[in-house]
Amino acid sequence: MAAFLALVIVAIWTNADVIEQTSTQIRPQDYLPAPASDRMPSRQQEGDMASPRTALMMQEEISRVVSMVRPAVVGVSKPTTGQIPAGAGLTYINPYPGNFGTIGSGIIIDRRGYMLTTFQTVGKENRVKVTLFSAGRREYQADVIGVDQKTDLALLKIRAQEIFPAIVLGNSDLIEVGDLVLSIGSPFGFARTVTMGIVSSNRRRLNINGIKYPNMIQTDAAINEGNDGGPLVNIKGEVIGVNMACFMPDNHYSGIGFAVPINDALEFINASLGF
Repeated sequence: MAAFLALVIVAIWTNADVIEQTSTQIRPQDYLPAPASDRMPSRQQEGDMASPRTALMMQEEISRVVSMVRPAVVGVSKPTTGQIPAGAGLTYINPYPGNFGTIGSGIIIDRRGYMLTTFQTVGKENRVKVTLFSAGRREYQADVIGVDQKTDLALLKIRAQEIFPAIVLGNSDLIEVGDLVLSIGSPFGFARTVTMGIVSSNRRRLNINGIKYPNMIQTDAAINEGNDGGPLVNIKGEVIGVNMACFMPDNHYSGIGFAVPINDALEFINASLGF
């Protein structure tokens, strides 16, 4: 009899343990973490639940960067001095030939009105027209105070005693392949157009029209005629490059663009200002 009672007690204890385990399995709020090797499903579930918020945070950050940089991106125009050749293969980005002159892009780098653009944008002009789009459309004359055909850069100074919006310079030596970047400019005359991509390659060696560039940033952010001189911006809102070349085999857009690293541009800027 004692043996029989012992068996009954063991059976009840075992059934209770099974019921408790079953109850635990169907009640997520009572779920106890499994060993690390068995936790992948719960981690995936947590990731799925967090993804909408993560996407929203990224969207807000991109919007913040755009609103921070766009006021300092300007249009640069000059009288048309002949037909601009169409791109074929690796070529400089040309200004867009509009009805009233060619239109390129530029970046205000100093609140006193100093601007950076490309030599292709200003050519041999001593003075060009600059259009600001923040706080209403405003047009100014700007003097070309320095050019460097070897880096395809030009430094301008707006002829006005005002305080202008200026960009924040980043450190192009810190960029990595895969970094998110934004390109802002006036492609085909559409002012302050924003495109997004990644750094496709870094320190790319190029030869354009016999000039060697040993340290170019390659990106798939869309750049076209009129983007010349516009900024390449990282996700923190810092300018890391100046858009200046693209690859267009058979005159077709390829999604391969190039920018001068901002650290290289700083050498030209300081030299032009006598530092």
